[in-house]
Amino acid sequence: MTCTGPHSLPNSNALPNNDDYEIIGEAHWQILENAQQGTDEVVLRVYGYRENFMRKFVFHLCSVLLCCIPYFVVCYYPKYGMLKYSKCSLNSAKIVFILSSDGSCKKEYVQETDVSLPNFYDKNIRYFLYQLTRYIWMKDSASFINVQSLNEKATVAQLMESTIGINKKHQNELIKLYGHNGIEVEVKSYWALFVTEVFNPFYLFQVFSIILWSLDDYYHYAACIFILSCVSIISSLYQTKKLSVALHELVESSNCNSVTVQRPGHQECLIEARSLVPGDVLVLPPAGYHMPCDAVLLTGTCIVNESMLTGESVPVVKSPPNMSSECYSTVTHKRHTIFAGTSVIQTRFYGNNKVLAKVVRTGFYTSKGELVKSILFPKSMAFQFYKDAVKFVIFLFCISAMGMGYCIWLYVERGSNLKTIIFRTLDIITVVVAPALPAAMTAGTVYSQRRLKGHDIFCISPLRINVCGKLQLICFDKTGTLTEDGLDLYAVLPNVNESFGEPVHNIATLSAKSPLMQALASCHSLTSIDNQLTGDPLDLKMFEATSWILEEPGPENTRYDSLAPTVVKPASTSEASLLREDIDPLTLDIPYEIGLLRRFHFSSTQQSMGVIARVLGQPQMIYFVKGAPEKISGMCCQSTLPENFSMVLNDYASRGFRVIGLAYKKLDRKMKWIDAQRVKREQLECNMTFLGLLVMQNSLKPQSAPIIKDLHNANIRLVMITGDNIMTAVSVSRDCGMVPSDEKIILISHKAHPTSNIDNGARPSIHFEVVGEPRDLCRSQNHSHISLTISSMLVNEKYCFALDGKTWNVVRQHYPDLMPRILTKGTVFGRFGPDQKTQLVVALQQLNYIVGMCGDGANDCGALKAAHIGISLSQAEASVAAPFTSRVQDITCVKNLALEGRCALSTSFAIFKYMALYSLIQFFSVLILYNKYSILGNMQFLYIDLVVTTSLALSMGRAGPAKELCARSPPVSLVSPSSTVPLLMQVAACLLTQLGALHVLKYQIWFKPVEGGPDVEEVLCWENTVIFIISSYQYVILACVYSKGQPFREAFCSNVYMVITLLVLSTFTTIVFMSPWEALSEFFEVESWDFDGNMEKNYFRIYLLLIPGIHLMMAIAIEACLADTIWFKAFIHRIVPQSIKRNKHSYKMVMKQMEGNLWMESLKTEATVC
Repeated sequence: MTCTGPHSLPNSNALPNNDDYEIIGEAHWQILENAQQGTDEVVLRVYGYRENFMRKFVFHLCSVLLCCIPYFVVCYYPKYGMLKYSKCSLNSAKIVFILSSDGSCKKEYVQETDVSLPNFYDKNIRYFLYQLTRYIWMKDSASFINVQSLNEKATVAQLMESTIGINKKHQNELIKLYGHNGIEVEVKSYWALFVTEVFNPFYLFQVFSIILWSLDDYYHYAACIFILSCVSIISSLYQTKKLSVALHELVESSNCNSVTVQRPGHQECLIEARSLVPGDVLVLPPAGYHMPCDAVLLTGTCIVNESMLTGESVPVVKSPPNMSSECYSTVTHKRHTIFAGTSVIQTRFYGNNKVLAKVVRTGFYTSKGELVKSILFPKSMAFQFYKDAVKFVIFLFCISAMGMGYCIWLYVERGSNLKTIIFRTLDIITVVVAPALPAAMTAGTVYSQRRLKGHDIFCISPLRINVCGKLQLICFDKTGTLTEDGLDLYAVLPNVNESFGEPVHNIATLSAKSPLMQALASCHSLTSIDNQLTGDPLDLKMFEATSWILEEPGPENTRYDSLAPTVVKPASTSEASLLREDIDPLTLDIPYEIGLLRRFHFSSTQQSMGVIARVLGQPQMIYFVKGAPEKISGMCCQSTLPENFSMVLNDYASRGFRVIGLAYKKLDRKMKWIDAQRVKREQLECNMTFLGLLVMQNSLKPQSAPIIKDLHNANIRLVMITGDNIMTAVSVSRDCGMVPSDEKIILISHKAHPTSNIDNGARPSIHFEVVGEPRDLCRSQNHSHISLTISSMLVNEKYCFALDGKTWNVVRQHYPDLMPRILTKGTVFGRFGPDQKTQLVVALQQLNYIVGMCGDGANDCGALKAAHIGISLSQAEASVAAPFTSRVQDITCVKNLALEGRCALSTSFAIFKYMALYSLIQFFSVLILYNKYSILGNMQFLYIDLVVTTSLALSMGRAGPAKELCARSPPVSLVSPSSTVPLLMQVAACLLTQLGALHVLKYQIWFKPVEGGPDVEEVLCWENTVIFIISSYQYVILACVYSKGQPFREAFCSNVYMVITLLVLSTFTTIVFMSPWEALSEFFEVESWDFDGNMEKNYFRIYLLLIPGIHLMMAIAIEACLADTIWFKAFIHRIVPQSIKRNKHSYKMVMKQMEGNLWMESLKTEATVC
């Protein structure tokens, strides 16, 4: 990509090219460009508004008349706040509303400031801040743009051409434009947190309930709820404050307070780091420095620890880029960019020169800032269980509305006073929608989080524990996740006369002067820090096997690799290997050393690294390169490649080895040192001579295979995403059991058409080949033959797909129709870069998979953040981007998370149904008693709501996970027929039980009903006693029914807390009913035991206990025979119309299509598939 134009640099005060923005004139809204970094595909729409005093007056008036309800609505649904303002063009807007495609809305005020920058036409800058990102108004394009986009057109040459920096005045004006260079996480005061917490709808409902109960003389219950609410608020405030402080300290730990910048005239000034702006030139100190911004290196070299951002603790060498007209990007030029938050271990320079770097990004626009923003503003996640829970609460509100209507009719019909009507009607709301519902719902999640901590798994997003219960697909990185981190050198396969020689296991036995040994000793990026070799583990293993030594001249901080090169040489020049060489008398006294003149560091896009070297005393330079064998073979002359190159490579890769290719090239004798510093990599990496293959061994972790087997048995789909060779990945997938032995692996590859065909718009062809079989499934151009061949193979046998990163790009670009099928059956993805890993995770999510990602954090940060369930095995700071972090460096954490997730989801599901039934049971009890001129007493309410329900809900949440994963996952939909039908039957059973108990009471000869009246509300009566006791048993019965253990939770009896609670409450309720003590009867306001000789009343108490027994059997029968059973789900599926829209992008629909001939027919339509 080439960038042109002199006005590209922001510090040159350039304007963006107007052609890049669509002119929308006096438009009321626009779509924000560069709104979201990454691959989340979030679309932001900005709408312009201005103040309207009349609308605001009407809004405030209505809010006062409606008891402030509109204020709360606008607080939680900001979108409706637009009604207070008038629409206007963005050009004149004072307020903007930002609507996101995920449904969120935010109001921001447009601010103005004056700037005085040469060549910057807009002297008055209008801007607004959204999620810590500044968007400025550009008059020429009539749109808001991300201020950082002003910096996107700078070329490398423009950044490198000036090292003089900017003056103080210019800096101050740029601060007005970009803002201060600060990544500060605000730690709110307890008061601010308290205000935010109290305005939560849950606590507002609590306040309403407490006021209502206090006015109705329910002081005991109101006081208890008030105390519990205070405890809950204090606990929540403490946890929120603790997390906020921890994040603040984490960010602050990598900040620096002051920096040295270079001003015009080469003057050095010490300034505050927060005053840095793009265009400033930093003077980097020798060591121990935390970068305050993103900066491109101008002079010298740096050794940097980037674990803060990548999770990879291996030091990285940074060097200045070559002058070019290429557009500068922090992604493509990351080897030349020092990122904010990273630690500069050491800087190296020549002579008295300083190490300089030019600031390109500041504040929250830096890589560190983007990471912090991803934590502060996580992407919204729509989980079916949470959506259904909201629907169900709304349904309960509707039920309460009907109950309120009945209550109003009943009391008006009796002629009751207004106060009684209002209180009894409002009581219905607090009965049907239980105030304790949210607290009870979190019980299972809280206990699961504690148990996960015991497994050394830490969670920063507790709500995602429930999501783990529906995990459908888990992606694994290979190296460091499934396999051991370290690599062991297995052998070297030298190229001898265009054929592979015998494997050499002891590299030290190679001739010291052979090109292969020279390549092994010099083609690396190792450096010495405190006399210790550091660098890539593969490079370390390779170099240590040569038994050579590395020397860097001069003090460490003056080792600049341009003029005083790094030298490698054999440990002893008297080795037998040297003595066997032909000795040239002219060079007899010259030691045998190789100087490393220039390094081309490893690039994931190039998949290789190279070094320009010179043997001391030799007249010409040599270029050595190592990397992916497929990439190296393309650089070499085909005549130098062994005929069996592909066969040998596939053989080693299929056996699980990591294979590296090596090649070299003698450079022109006329090439001088200055030419070596300027030559481009592409000019060197052609017409090379193939040297051989370096074979590294990477063994599986012992825990990998058993865990993979357990996950496979649990019907959790397994996918491998790795940057390693596709055949190596295929081998590891076989070894660990990810791909069963009876399942064929079909390798999808592509071959580009000749240039002439590409110019004609022809697509690259795609080949389907069975790994381990010689035939190519799609070699013929006869599409009926293709369909026939694949049909006979794919339909009759199990299979999965494997493909590499290059093929992935081709399929995405040229064969989008094949993507859903490849994603649905793809298991192994090799040679994938970090961006491609993220693309794959997002693509799988678009097929409606609940996707997990487990990686070591080095190249997986993007995928970890994008996945529903990101599990980082890294201890570095980058792990904070993942919801879960495991201290145990293997994949046992995935099984533990799946077990705990299923347990938490099953528990949350059960508690929600229990709390819903508790509300409806009390709803029936209250309405029945209202009809009988009675009400529940204060102590009865207190006993039911606090003692019975709360203790049962908390005990239910203590259930631990099952020991092993089963083949199915817990139900997630609360509103599906298979869930609602059993629930409604339980509701009916509860209602019939209460009515049946009253019916039995009615036919007792000694029973006398309450005599009614307009304001009669008896508590001490038989109707109240029967309903109170029967409903108390019902709460215990349903808690027992919904506490079933297997298959997702431990056995019922294993939950000791639950068993004890059930026994205690059952016993105590029976004692209260029998009422042997007068004081106990008076406390609960129930009919006491008749000691005056009327035994019929006492006999009634005994056989009334049969009714809860009958209810228990009915509840167990409903739960055992209907709820969560396969036959009932199948029955519902057959009789209930499928009103749910069939999403053609759902993986289930894709799999159904692939089962029949639709897959084959679609292949026929792909004209250039093979």
